[in-house]
Amino acid sequence: MATTLEILQVAQAGMSDMAKLQDLKVESILENIRQRFEADQIYTYIGSILAAVNPYKTIPRLYDFEVMEAYDKRHIGDLPPHIYAIANDTYYSMWKQTANQCVLISGESGAGKTESTKFILNYLSKMSQASAKEAGNDVSVEKCILQSSPILEAFGNAKTVYNNNSSRFGKFILLSFSKRGVIEGGKVQDFLLEKNRVVGQNPGERNYHIFYALMLGAPEEMKQKLGLGAPESYKYINQSGCIADPSLNDHEIFTNVNEALRDMKLNEEQVSDVYDVLAAILHIGNLDFITAGGAQVASMSVLKQAADLLSVDEYQLANALTEKTRLLRGELISTPLDEHQARDSRDSLAMNLYARCFNWIIGRINVRIRTKSTFHSVGVLDIFGFENFEVNRFEQFNINFANEKLQEYFNKHIFSLEQHEYNAEGLDWVDIDWQDNGECLDLIVRKLGLLSLIDEESRFPKGTDVTMLDKLHSNHAKNSFYIKPRVTDSRFGIKHYAGDVFYETTGFLEKNRDTFRDEMLTAIKESRSDFIYDLFEDIQESSQPRVNKNMRKKPTVSSQFQESLHSLMSTLSACNPYFVRCIKPNSSKAPNLFEKTLTLNQLRYSGMLETVKIRRAGFPVRRLFDDFVNRYSPLIGRELSSSHSQHKCIALLTKYDENNQKWQVGKTKVFLKEDLEIKLERDRAEKVEKFVTKIKACYKGYRARKAYKITIAKIVFVQKYWRMHRQRRRFLNLKDATITLQRYERGRKARQLFQVMMEERRLEEERKREEERKRAEEEQRILRELERLKAEAKLRELEELQAKLEEEARIKAEEEEAEKKRAEEERQRVLEKAKAIEAAKRLEEEKARKKAEDERLKLEEELRIRREEEQRLREQEEAARLAEEKRLEEEVRRREEELAYAMQQVMNHFDDSIAQLNSHTDLNLDNYYGEMFEEADQESEYQDEDPDDDSVSRKSDDLQYWEGYLNMKCGGMVNTWKKRYCVLRDETLMWFRAKQEALKSGWLLKKGGGTSTLSRRNWRKRFFVLKGIELAYYESDSDGALCKGIINIKQTKDIVDSSFGRESSLDIITEKRTYHIVADNADDLSEWFSILMRVKNANEYELKQMQDEDANPKNAIGTLDVAVIDSVVPVNLPTKPNAFAIITAERVFNMSAESPEDMNGWLKALTQYHKGQRTYSKEEILMSGWLTKENTGTISRPGITRKKRYFILTSHSIDIYKSVDLQHKLGAIALNRLCSVTVPDDKMFKEIGTWKFTIHSRRFSYNLYTPSNEEAWKWTYAIQEVIDSKPPLETPTQILIKELREASLNGYNDSIDEIYKLNPILRNVPYMLKSPLLPLPYGQIISSNVDKGYTTLQDEAVKIFNVLQGSEQLADPMPVIQGILQTCQDLKPLQDEIYCQLVKQTAWVKDPDNLNNLRNWQILCCMSCTFLPSRSILRYVRFHIKRQVELYPKTQMAAYAGYGLEALKRTRTREFVPSRDEIIAILGRRDMNATVFCHGGGSCQISINSSTTAGQVIHTLVKGMNLDSCHNRFSLYEKSGLVEKAIDDRSVVADILAKFESQKAQNGEKDGMNESRFRARGLSDRGKPWQLFFKLFCFLDTKSVKPDSIEYSFLFEQAHEEVIRGKFPASEEQLIHLAALRMQFDKGDYLHGDWINDLTEVYPVDRLKVKPKEDTDFGFQQRERKDTFIHGTLRGIGEKTLKRLQKSASDDNILESVYKDDVSATITAIIDKWKTLKGTTAERAQNIYMGFMRSWKHFGSRLFEVECHDSRQAYPKNLWLSVNKSMVAVHKINDPNPIDEFPYEKILSFGAPIPNEYKIIVEGRRSELTFDTTEVFEIAKLMKAYINEIVKKRNMIPA
Repeated sequence: MATTLEILQVAQAGMSDMAKLQDLKVESILENIRQRFEADQIYTYIGSILAAVNPYKTIPRLYDFEVMEAYDKRHIGDLPPHIYAIANDTYYSMWKQTANQCVLISGESGAGKTESTKFILNYLSKMSQASAKEAGNDVSVEKCILQSSPILEAFGNAKTVYNNNSSRFGKFILLSFSKRGVIEGGKVQDFLLEKNRVVGQNPGERNYHIFYALMLGAPEEMKQKLGLGAPESYKYINQSGCIADPSLNDHEIFTNVNEALRDMKLNEEQVSDVYDVLAAILHIGNLDFITAGGAQVASMSVLKQAADLLSVDEYQLANALTEKTRLLRGELISTPLDEHQARDSRDSLAMNLYARCFNWIIGRINVRIRTKSTFHSVGVLDIFGFENFEVNRFEQFNINFANEKLQEYFNKHIFSLEQHEYNAEGLDWVDIDWQDNGECLDLIVRKLGLLSLIDEESRFPKGTDVTMLDKLHSNHAKNSFYIKPRVTDSRFGIKHYAGDVFYETTGFLEKNRDTFRDEMLTAIKESRSDFIYDLFEDIQESSQPRVNKNMRKKPTVSSQFQESLHSLMSTLSACNPYFVRCIKPNSSKAPNLFEKTLTLNQLRYSGMLETVKIRRAGFPVRRLFDDFVNRYSPLIGRELSSSHSQHKCIALLTKYDENNQKWQVGKTKVFLKEDLEIKLERDRAEKVEKFVTKIKACYKGYRARKAYKITIAKIVFVQKYWRMHRQRRRFLNLKDATITLQRYERGRKARQLFQVMMEERRLEEERKREEERKRAEEEQRILRELERLKAEAKLRELEELQAKLEEEARIKAEEEEAEKKRAEEERQRVLEKAKAIEAAKRLEEEKARKKAEDERLKLEEELRIRREEEQRLREQEEAARLAEEKRLEEEVRRREEELAYAMQQVMNHFDDSIAQLNSHTDLNLDNYYGEMFEEADQESEYQDEDPDDDSVSRKSDDLQYWEGYLNMKCGGMVNTWKKRYCVLRDETLMWFRAKQEALKSGWLLKKGGGTSTLSRRNWRKRFFVLKGIELAYYESDSDGALCKGIINIKQTKDIVDSSFGRESSLDIITEKRTYHIVADNADDLSEWFSILMRVKNANEYELKQMQDEDANPKNAIGTLDVAVIDSVVPVNLPTKPNAFAIITAERVFNMSAESPEDMNGWLKALTQYHKGQRTYSKEEILMSGWLTKENTGTISRPGITRKKRYFILTSHSIDIYKSVDLQHKLGAIALNRLCSVTVPDDKMFKEIGTWKFTIHSRRFSYNLYTPSNEEAWKWTYAIQEVIDSKPPLETPTQILIKELREASLNGYNDSIDEIYKLNPILRNVPYMLKSPLLPLPYGQIISSNVDKGYTTLQDEAVKIFNVLQGSEQLADPMPVIQGILQTCQDLKPLQDEIYCQLVKQTAWVKDPDNLNNLRNWQILCCMSCTFLPSRSILRYVRFHIKRQVELYPKTQMAAYAGYGLEALKRTRTREFVPSRDEIIAILGRRDMNATVFCHGGGSCQISINSSTTAGQVIHTLVKGMNLDSCHNRFSLYEKSGLVEKAIDDRSVVADILAKFESQKAQNGEKDGMNESRFRARGLSDRGKPWQLFFKLFCFLDTKSVKPDSIEYSFLFEQAHEEVIRGKFPASEEQLIHLAALRMQFDKGDYLHGDWINDLTEVYPVDRLKVKPKEDTDFGFQQRERKDTFIHGTLRGIGEKTLKRLQKSASDDNILESVYKDDVSATITAIIDKWKTLKGTTAERAQNIYMGFMRSWKHFGSRLFEVECHDSRQAYPKNLWLSVNKSMVAVHKINDPNPIDEFPYEKILSFGAPIPNEYKIIVEGRRSELTFDTTEVFEIAKLMKAYINEIVKKRNMIPA
């Protein structure tokens, strides 16, 4: 096998550069190309232009990686011609030419353009990857760009007769490069996808590759899920007869596409959605239609499969395909389509689905590869080649037009511009002739050209292909490039540069209009799939009114293509182009086959010969003198350094070519041939290389020296630190030694001291022991002495006893005396001792008392001092207050004087109009001065002298901006001149203390120093100012206030939202302390929290952006709406020059500017829209005139009257004036998107005699009156048009929802957490809501139920949010839940709002299973089961639910979240809020039970959920009763007695049950009134409960039903029902006979005493109330009737008398009394007949009954009572309209034979154009049939059901 080097060095056949050919003829060029083609050298140069011949085979090693590397950094011509050489030159030209580059690849279909594009992209990607590896960057972008090719080829390429991989769309791939040469991103732009290929292909061609890849490459599980079978069974891919192609591997395509889609970061769900759309398109292609009352879908099973894949309702989709609706006089009129139109609708749906899916995929690719900035770019254009088929249609016309434009671009760059520049520069040049296609393009695009005429005819409603062709012929038949066929047919021709092409005009206009009917768009947009909705989200319905008169109509396909082509050509014109001409060697796509004729034609029409000539003779390289000198300065010697640039150029070029053959010098430029440029570039590169080597050497030396110096410095640094370290170590060692010595010395001294202390302790212990011993010895001695003394005393006592006894008497007296004396002495001693003790005690108490007294005195003194201090402070505060009051009084006085002075000045300088202001100066100054004027964000209210005229500030979209410093003095608490920074913006004057440098400022409560709890009185209210990253707080907001502290926000550890309960607070946590800050309300806190977090997380650039934001009114000291200004006048103040006054109805503001120029500027800015005289331009006034105004705002005023005012409507507001001269403006009504206007009301006109319409604005609603109906409608339309023209308003919640969606789509989970963290508005809050989360329309709510007391949507939204706050305190949440649901049902705009509130209150909850959170989740589940939110909110709710489940997976909350998420998948539109039983089931997360009744009193319980439909219930019952093989069709009914109504299969059963509960409650409250209302609607039967009833609906085969079957019983019961309803044609005797048979069936034989208690159960009682008709024979013998029981009864009363009796009867009881005898006689007759049936079994009686019913040939027909008022029809007034399985018939009442019969095949359309009127259009009848009836929907429903059965039968589809 040859190596890469061998391939590149192989001998070149012919000439590799045809510019070097000697014989410049087409034949020589052709021969050269043939020789190279046969040698497998498919590339040939023409200068820098590359000609590429498609080999239709693989050439080995031609595109290997080694070949890529070989061409890297090589010039064109260095190596053999190759596509890589062009790509390489394109890549490096971005730096060489410092410009964007582009490659234009052109050629016929099948010439190899797509493959060439891929080779160029591969090469550029490899270059980028190499550069990225050098820079260390990721290469994922390059991979994505390469991976986009399989996707684009699969979805945009198809097999054609010329090419197996033909691009059926054009694409321009733009690659953005960085300065390093790395691909940073890109963009794919597509052009004119061939949509019609989706629905039809020519023989031998295929549909787009992706369909076959899906069918043949997808796994079986996927195909089963998509419902796909064999490819041959699908019309959209089998009709051409070509399904498989050997050259295409569909399985590999599917694998590559799957891998590429995932590389584009499409998740599994998105990939699955794409395949669902593709499968749905295939199923849609198999839909067919038949005619039965208009076009009907013939295969509902196929439709259901497609509808399921698209997640749309199958019935709605069927209606969209077969019906067309239009709005007529406010009514929607449905018109059936014919089969052809229905098939067109089907194909249109398929084409638009594919086109939108294709656009979505390209959008996802662009998102994946997009970039923000770029250095330069390379664009590669791969667009469809020139096409000329046997039949050329609209697509070929556009394709060939695009090729004409590209050929013109080629000609312009290669021939026209080049030769023009040669002549302009004065070169020696002979012009070369070339084929100019300018005239052909003029034919197509000029005014009244082909495109213009086609578009013009497309916009005509009655325009056809024939009329279009006539216009083309009549306007261009004489044009030399236009071909009119000689034989008249539907074609026209154009002489293109590539040959003559004839175009078939059939279908031109339809394809150009690209009609996608609104019905289909609505059906698709109601898809439950977000993917399907996203595809069509930006498409607007054509029936929607245009919001602007100048708004353009829907553009046509050709105009869109022309615009995109113009954009492409503009892009290409800004780039340096490279051309690749692809050539197709043969038409059979065979390798090694060269067809000379085919190739020669391509060479001729592409101008190849002229290209070779001009490339050979011309100078394709050109540079300005200075540019040339700068580029090749390394080659210019120093001797020419001082010469002129031109001389330098000539001198240098002369060195290379002395003969002047390869270069010329013009006036400003140098012109070179390419080979000379290549030689210059080589030499320059060598020189530059040498210079670079020198520079590198110098630079390396510089770096080495620098590194050496750095190393030396480091060594010195290290040495310094080492010496320091060594000395430090020495010092520390010495210090440690000293400390050790000190330690030992202290230890020695301590031990010595310890020894001394121990010795002293020993001696002391010895002393104590000695003393103890002596004390013990003394105690022993004393004891012994005591013993001795006791013994001696005892002896003495014995001796002296007698003496004592003897002397006892003697001494007794003495002793007694002595005793007394001793006792007295003892008493005295004790007394003295007691006295001494008492004295000591008193002394101690006195000391204690004195001490306590001293302490008390000290405390009293301290308390006294404190009180004196407090008293002093109070006196100071009182003195300050009195001084402040005195100062304020003085200021009031001075204010009055200055006010009077200012008014005097005004009156001295102006006319009488200023004098009107005197009425405004009489102000209540006490109230006025009690207001703080300088409070932030204050709104100024304006009222004129009329008490009912209120104004709303007019906000202009034109931003009037003026700013600067002014000295101002105004009323309020401050009346001194102060310098303020004033800003006039959005017609609002704001003033600040200084120029707006602070990001935010305001008052907050601060508690600092830790997190301890302090009482509220210890908190301090501070004025906080955020400037940059510093948050400062001051004692006050006055100038020069003391700054109490500064917090650096960037250095904070965290900022936490610490709101609890009703407290709105946040914590700023720093390293040293925590600041606890409390705001006045939640909104203010949210703003502070958001701005602080933004500052904390912002980089320098973002912070600068924040600081550069415009002035914020919320930070202003005060504001003033310009609309409330009466006048602005200059004022002469001696102390303040350049002063002027702003005068409003309430105040006078004195202002002083720094210069007269500033004053004049302010005067001009302020007076432009003030409330004085106003001048409007003609363009500003949309409408004007007199109207009578009445304010209906919430602020009521007594004695309000209507006033006539002059109104002017502009594009921003409605201005109100007192007179037409516009002298006195009374107010303005600002208009935005939330305003609305009500239409004039006929009812109100009848009541008051004038036409009234109401305008709802932000604060008020205005009733406006005019006597002219036309004028009222004009004003209404004009105002609504202004409102519609306003941009939609977005709340912060909506903006954050968009940010969450963007982050979620891109998988940025961290960003999602950050969004929640930074925005409390998305999180649970414990405080009340002050305003709705979403923008809600203004105005009072007009509700049908006045008792509910609704006010405005804003108020109701806030009320519901407040209810959510305390839901955990409710013992029974059921009333609250039902109330919320009922409010959302009544007020539809609130549904999204409540969803957002519930999401907010269930987000970021600390305890997910707390009761309040679970209650909110329960309400969210109920909402999910009842209402489906709008698409954006639905996404948000689903995202929130999934996120909460992920955060708290195993909680009760997660269980409710999962239930709600599943409910959202199946929720259907409801008419009633859920019943109590349904809500209980939802709260229990389970299904509910419903009872379904049937004939005979039977019933069954079925399990349903909130979205179960009647069709699903019917299916369940049919299965359960084994009725699958029955001959007739069943349905569910709402039934009450004899009144019943069929339930549509799509109706929600739970909704029907909720309606029953609602009606029951209403009947309980107002039985009589509601009963009459329901009876009037045909929905109630008094005394009978509402029930779900299961019975037959369509009678398809009544004769084949077996008598012993369940179906027979249903048939019998319903036949009897029709009889007792009077809907069966029979005589009196026949009805009596049938009643008797029914009695025999129910009760058996007659027994004595039996009676019929309720005649209505067996006999049509209503027949007794009308005049009898003649008996009719319809199949059995009737006897001649004689006088019967009727004779003598009320039947004898005349009809008029009977009607008078009926009218005079007040209720049913009176009528029953009137007919009492008649009823009694009828019962008697029935009983007599009953007696004759004795012995008849129930089965026999039933069979006789059914036999009688079946004897009527129209049995099974449903009879409806109608009236005919059309004189064109020969019908009586009262009729029966009969509907059965085969036709619709018209009967006279009680006549079994029809007057007219209309088979369904003859019925063209039917329906109700207006309420209670039914219309049928029958083929062959001149006039339409029109009937009046209240059962129009029942008739239409039944006819539709029978037609569907006919469709099924015709298509052999089993039931």
